[in-house]
Amino acid sequence: MRSVLLGVFVAASSTSFSAIAAPQSAEFAGLARLVQNAKEATSFPSGTAIVAIEGGRVVYEGYFGYADIGARTPVDRDTAFYIASATKPFFALNALLQGERGRIDTATNLQAMFPDLAFQRFDANTVTLRDLLSHTSGIDNPALVWATAYSGLHDAATRRALVAQTTPDPDTAHGVFDYSNVGYNIASVWLDEAIGTPWQTQLHDTIFAPLGMHRTTAFIDKARADGWSIARPYSVMSTDRNMPLYLEKSDRTMHAAGGLVASAPDLARFLLAQMPDSSGRSALPAPVIARSHAQQTITDGVAFEDFERSGYAWGWYIGEYKGKRMLHHFGGFAGFHAHLSFIPESNVALVVLNNEDFLAARLTSLIADYAYGVMLRDADTDRRVAARFDALIEKARGLDAAVARQQETLHGRTWNLSRAADAYAGTYTHALLGDVDITLDASGHPHVRWGRLSATALPFDDKDTMRVELVPNSGSVLRFELDEAGVRSLRFEGLAFARRPQRSANPAAATSAATPDSGRNNVFAASTRAMKS
Repeated sequence: MRSVLLGVFVAASSTSFSAIAAPQSAEFAGLARLVQNAKEATSFPSGTAIVAIEGGRVVYEGYFGYADIGARTPVDRDTAFYIASATKPFFALNALLQGERGRIDTATNLQAMFPDLAFQRFDANTVTLRDLLSHTSGIDNPALVWATAYSGLHDAATRRALVAQTTPDPDTAHGVFDYSNVGYNIASVWLDEAIGTPWQTQLHDTIFAPLGMHRTTAFIDKARADGWSIARPYSVMSTDRNMPLYLEKSDRTMHAAGGLVASAPDLARFLLAQMPDSSGRSALPAPVIARSHAQQTITDGVAFEDFERSGYAWGWYIGEYKGKRMLHHFGGFAGFHAHLSFIPESNVALVVLNNEDFLAARLTSLIADYAYGVMLRDADTDRRVAARFDALIEKARGLDAAVARQQETLHGRTWNLSRAADAYAGTYTHALLGDVDITLDASGHPHVRWGRLSATALPFDDKDTMRVELVPNSGSVLRFELDEAGVRSLRFEGLAFARRPQRSANPAAATSAATPDSGRNNVFAASTRAMKS
């Protein structure tokens, strides 16, 4: 294992990425040692990929751990990681590029995007594409977010119908920053129609192909079929940390706010295109790149780990880091943490990718501290960051006990149901979101399935509720509504699903009870009703 955990340093040349031919900097040897030691000390060999850029060239590449722990597949420079919300800078840049080519108007508003939809309780004429992509729209649409990122039960018609369900955000006014996936999801539905090709293909044509990003795609199913090495998701918070998390991405859940897999060298190409005097910049129009970096709004000022966030551009956070203006975006999802950042005035940038979701964010902050310390000539970097690594390792030693305590608490609750468990079994349906199926497993425990999501339910404190982890290590509560006849519906994350009537013994009654909209995929009638007549 030691040989795999040790950073693999690579130097290779190509016409599209000649910067990487530069010799590896000896100044990063200490970083490789610290990352290696952290993985060995925590006995958790999940993967990490690092690329550091200085002066328009790659000065360091390091690859650690496994893309697939069970198969002992090491991370290397071809390994593609899911980058989650680090997709946003790509999507926003694509919108600006389409605008620069005259294919869309980036000043357009939501009502103009969807002239046939009747939005309720807010003026869609005031919400612009800029608002959608800078998180200042003041609107919300949890149903669209859950369908596109998690359940995977959607198609073009239902996505459009879900857009029509957009409502004002009860907590955030128009013009105020509130980070979410909603704006990007809505914008992608419009861009698909406006350009005439899926947003996934647009990103390939406008960004990936010009920059030579051949290990980046939004079509993860094809990448798997083509034999790509794709990192599997892990979490140190799992009861069996060496087993991949069950929830893995598919084309159905790769969405515009978080829908790319990419290798570290490919993402370095993207960052090189952001930087002055880089060989990759000529492939993309410099004025559009500059526009994408321009601050559009102030944020809530909440930092993430070491990274301040005072503003937001087109898909990039802006904040001070080590006394300089940094642009960055990270991505987090079950089993993954991605980091893209750059400091334009110093011409330095960093990519860090992980296929782990808890320790990885903290580990990445330390990697960035070291990498930027070296590139910004902080002489005390090695000693200072080594102490931070030691502290992280010490905290990690208590994680197994913490996980055990958490599981004991979760499994120690007592059921608080009004009826026997089998009374809650059945199919709960939503015209646009499909079916939630609840069955009892061999042990009599409720099991919940919604599209690609699946979990065994546990007791929760409130009456007629169940706790589920449809998203690993993230608990949600199902709330059931009952009347004298029994269980009528469930609510999940503010979404209501009506229980489908049980099949009648009378065939005629069964026929009359089955409506065209009741099936999981039969949503087109509802889609039509959701549109403006």
